Amino acid sequence: MGEPEAREPLAAIGVATMEGTAGAGRIVLALAQAGISCDSMIQAILPQDLDLPALAALDLGGPYDTVVLGSHLVNLPEAPRRSALLALAARHVADDGVVVIEHHPIDWAETAAAVEPTPGSAVGMEDVRRDPPFVSAVSAYDIGGRMFRQPFRARVLSEEELAAAVASAGLRVSRRIGPTWIEARPGA
Repeated sequence: MGEPEAREPLAAIGVATMEGTAGAGRIVLALAQAGISCDSMIQAILPQDLDLPALAALDLGGPYDTVVLGSHLVNLPEAPRRSALLALAARHVADDGVVVIEHHPIDWAETAAAVEPTPGSAVGMEDVRRDPPFVSAVSAYDIGGRMFRQPFRARVLSEEELAAAVASAGLRVSRRIGPTWIEARPGA
């Protein structure tokens, strides 16, 4: 699904991290492999129950050279929340910066399948149900032999729908970085 194959310590690829970046390694590694520099990082983890007015008012500082909308947030089934998160990213990127957006593969509504988690700290999927353009499943995490499960529902966007959602936030898709990553820039 576009995740990096190798797991290296962030220092091994020359990334200095700031406090609060625990768990950001997979994203930084994927970006580094795509040629996007991450010299330092500040990670904002938003509560899932943050309502739309709170998202619209949220100020995370900045502007930033690079803003990452990760963890498939663009694939939320609710269009208003997806739009609010894209607008949040757009508000925080510098005029000459980039927004890097992670998404599910374009064909995933037809190809999603169960995946066994690998012992250690790998992610798998159970109870996969495809109802295009939606996919429902349970993410299964094996962390040190303990299993954690998290149900989710995603809306898989076509290339055109993805571009339209990005444009609605005042951004434009500038390039595809990989099968599950795009780069967007401010402006139409």
